[in-house]
Amino acid sequence: MRKKLVLPFLILLWCTASSHVGSPGVIFEGLLGPYRILANIIPAEVVPGIARVTIILPENPENITLEVRPVYWSAGLKGTPKADPMVAVPGEPGKYEGELWFMNSGTSSVQVIMQSQGETFEAVVPVMAWPTAKNSMTSELGIPLTILGIFLVVLMVTIISSAMSDSIREPGKERNPAVEKRRKYGIAIGSVIMLLILWGGKTWWDAESKNYDEYLFKPIEANSRIESANGANYLHMEVDTATLRQGKLTRKLSLIVPDHGKLMHLFLIRKGDLDVFAHLHPERLDSLNFKVKLPPIPAGDYHVYADITRFTGFSETIISDFTIPETSGFQLISNTEVVLGRDDTYTFSNPVSGKKTSLDGDIMICGKPGIKTDLPGGYSAVWETEGEKFETGSLYNLDFALFDPEGKPAKLEPYLGMMGHAVVLKHDGSVYIHLHPTGNYSMGSQQMLLERFESGKIGMQNLPSVLSFQDSIDRVIKVLDQMPESERDSLLMGNMVHLDPADPDHIEHSMVSFPYAFPQPGNYRIWVQVKIDGKIVNGAFDVEVE
Repeated sequence: MRKKLVLPFLILLWCTASSHVGSPGVIFEGLLGPYRILANIIPAEVVPGIARVTIILPENPENITLEVRPVYWSAGLKGTPKADPMVAVPGEPGKYEGELWFMNSGTSSVQVIMQSQGETFEAVVPVMAWPTAKNSMTSELGIPLTILGIFLVVLMVTIISSAMSDSIREPGKERNPAVEKRRKYGIAIGSVIMLLILWGGKTWWDAESKNYDEYLFKPIEANSRIESANGANYLHMEVDTATLRQGKLTRKLSLIVPDHGKLMHLFLIRKGDLDVFAHLHPERLDSLNFKVKLPPIPAGDYHVYADITRFTGFSETIISDFTIPETSGFQLISNTEVVLGRDDTYTFSNPVSGKKTSLDGDIMICGKPGIKTDLPGGYSAVWETEGEKFETGSLYNLDFALFDPEGKPAKLEPYLGMMGHAVVLKHDGSVYIHLHPTGNYSMGSQQMLLERFESGKIGMQNLPSVLSFQDSIDRVIKVLDQMPESERDSLLMGNMVHLDPADPDHIEHSMVSFPYAFPQPGNYRIWVQVKIDGKIVNGAFDVEVE
């Protein structure tokens, strides 16, 4: 993992971003030395805060020690605290759990360190450390603290009044009207002092709370609109600069890097029915504007999710929405002659509402776990499960077996350097995530972090010039777009291993698996994308999570 790349731009070619909305966990599946591991990291909702780490070693090697530590892009290895140990879970061989503190926000990672037979193996899992919630005080804690606060206020007023009256009275002398008067003055003065202290404390607390609200992570937003030109419809997405204030230099869109040959992965999903799905790759017009040709999709309101990764390793999703109107003022181009980019794709499926669809074309009836489902083009797929119910927080391998039109196991081909892509969306749009067989972390972030750690650089003073960097990236994208597909896929895959040597039944790539843990209960739709015989094949599945 620490191998130096000869050409700097090759770093950019191997980048892949997996971003999310409402799905905070980071899942990594790969190699730790000679061992395959599955790691699930639940970042802290508040920073500083504690992240929970679960690591599963299916081979369950003996006589090993596991440790984890947070390593920030800006601090490097030298600015990293001592690692925390992982503890074996009783009764669950090969499973380890642990906790670690994230003290600052920004691009970070969890470094997994294994000691085995005198050797040390390391893996770096990117984690975007940023506060996403404000914790509220529970009544179990709030009520006792309120009572204690009242007691302290009364006690302080009593002390002040006594200091002004009884404390200066001669021993054994009866309390006279003057002393009593001073005591009352003391109560009044003490009450005013305590009220001022409480008011000052509340003012300070409200200011801190407001600052924290500004500090909370907010996704980048964009304004999207439809434009028609040369007999085609285009989606023009313009990033809202007001949402770029967080992160300062690290959030500059001029510093984004390619994700498997694409600067942006954009997903369109029709709201409500979720019956229209498209995976597109816009062209950058400038640092804030992106444009892509639309497939022949019908009128309606659409979710827009656009995944990006930056030079600093920070990956996230830009959110937007737009409407394709049915009015006469907009000419809907719905013929099937629209020519998209070679990596762009779309599909129609049955509405989640169960109502009769009004779509024209090849409509796919979404599958269920364990049931064989017909896909467009004569292909089919099975979401292989053992009949288990899906629950929030549990880590699953979402296994999909693909079949060709003759019903034989399909031989999957690389699609943008991966053997498959998946998008998970909760019906209400509150959870979105883009998955790969290696997990939902950003390999681009991982590569940027490793290169940064090897360089020994720290701080934010070593960022490239935004204009020259943007121009160089645009040239890289142009070169990639002109490459033959097989040559480009070979380059994008790099040295990633997609085959599991312990799985002889799927040695011909007839199956794709995505590790994931559903963050919330509810109903979800999952779109699976693979390439078979040079064609991008889309499948959709519905599942209820308890």
